[in-house]
Amino acid sequence: MILSNCSSCGKLQLQQAEALCLDCFKQFIEDTHTVKNFLNQNPYANMMDVVHQTGLSLKKVKELVNR
Repeated sequence: MILSNCSSCGKLQLQQAEALCLDCFKQFIEDTHTVKNFLNQNPYANMMDVVHQTGLSLKKVKELVNR
């Protein structure tokens, strides 16, 4: 095991480098479902529509779309 920091919040953890801690991973999954559900209901929405309607930041939406 490697001692590293969460790539999202910086919390110290015993995992591989660049990994998310459990709390950030849960939030990542929740945010992913939020964006996916919104896009399923609004297939022609642009990125700013997603930002305004979900309450997520533009940076977070870009990260989710790029993964």
